[in-house]
Amino acid sequence: MSSQKAPVIVVGSGLAGLTATYKLLQSKTPVILLEKLDKFGGNSIKASSGINGVLTSSQLAQSIPDTPELFLNDTIKSGKGLGDLVLQQRLVDDSQRAITWLQEEIKCPLNVVNRLGGHSERRTHRSDGIPPGFEIISKLQKAIMALNETNGGGLEVKFDSKLISIDKSSEGKIIGLNYLNMKDNTETYLQTSNLIIATGGFGFSKQLLQKYNPDLVSMPTTNGAQTLGEGQELIESIGGKLINMDQVQVHPTGFIKQDDPENNWKFLAAESLRGIGGILLNEKFERFVNEVGTRDFVSGEVMKQKGKKAYLVLNQDMYGELGFQIEFYMKMNLIKKTTIGEMFGDSKEEVKKLLVEYSSGQADQFGRAHKQHIFKQVADDTVIYVGEITPVVHFTMGGVKINEHGQVYNLEDKIIDGLYAIGEVSGGVHGANRLGGNSLLECVVFGSRAAESVLQGKL
Repeated sequence: MSSQKAPVIVVGSGLAGLTATYKLLQSKTPVILLEKLDKFGGNSIKASSGINGVLTSSQLAQSIPDTPELFLNDTIKSGKGLGDLVLQQRLVDDSQRAITWLQEEIKCPLNVVNRLGGHSERRTHRSDGIPPGFEIISKLQKAIMALNETNGGGLEVKFDSKLISIDKSSEGKIIGLNYLNMKDNTETYLQTSNLIIATGGFGFSKQLLQKYNPDLVSMPTTNGAQTLGEGQELIESIGGKLINMDQVQVHPTGFIKQDDPENNWKFLAAESLRGIGGILLNEKFERFVNEVGTRDFVSGEVMKQKGKKAYLVLNQDMYGELGFQIEFYMKMNLIKKTTIGEMFGDSKEEVKKLLVEYSSGQADQFGRAHKQHIFKQVADDTVIYVGEITPVVHFTMGGVKINEHGQVYNLEDKIIDGLYAIGEVSGGVHGANRLGGNSLLECVVFGSRAAESVLQGKL
């Protein structure tokens, strides 16, 4: 084990926290991992579309003409220029390394490459037949446990453990923290000179939404109940700087569960469903938007529709590509299998005409040119898959101000020695709107960078 005085403490076991943990253990540095829930994964385990990367082996194998410049420009454009260009450049530059690490060390094939909204090329990676968040978290967890066994220990995991305070020295350096055991309600103090915060966003916190973006308080969310912004608040309490906290992403497609339509929590209808060719129809069964526009734009257009909702429509070819996800959605009563005639009744002729126009192979009146699958057969008995959707609070772009190594800035824009913030707890990477597929990438890139920064300081 390393000769450092105290273990590195990582708070949060989503992809960012687990990435940092793996990299530290790989260098035989002891880690204490605190997790508020009773299992690994956080919100990362629910990610359903994939992880972005450019010039990857999967892209090259499929002759996808993507470039770092295109990826960076898409990220900047999506963020409306509000993002930190240094962080965005790092995100893009490290993306190939991130995908390669997941493929070669963590054993995630990531061989399917799709195109999501706001992207100019296909660059969102997933493996065939399994949700990307679940696969990556599951395999990374196994890799961490195997690495820990090989090293003869070094990892201590504390579930049901909530960070409640961070301790600094008089010189402003991190020296420890207090956490609460949520099972027996006892508090414990731990010493450390390196603290990595990966506690996620605040999309479930009505209190913080009211404070920073009150227009969204009444909107449903896809976030887990643990996503309360405690990391941001605790870092702010010791002088850390928060930025862009009013920038909250509304995702256009949260499923309305037919047997529980008023539930504030919604299953996310993965953006990949639209990326592979799915369309949105309003209550008049009319298209009204380019379904693969940026998330903020599509959300705005859905909000203009009656009831602030729409129908997501897919066909058998799309099912052939994402059947494992669609089957899950059907099991959860979020999507139903039907036919054009059954679904649209007296409006079926107008809908069939609409589907033929959409499938013409040309950019349509809404500017959609990318159509991975089209509606090749349009008849009364043509099988379709339909779900009802509404916009949902999904991701908080704002958070703790960091540099490209995940180190935290104070109010004077100086580094707080020994403190890191990675993943959704941080701000600056996404600006005013996040590209789909960039959240998992952010976790790997800055989780890796934070671990490497700690190690460089300890070697």
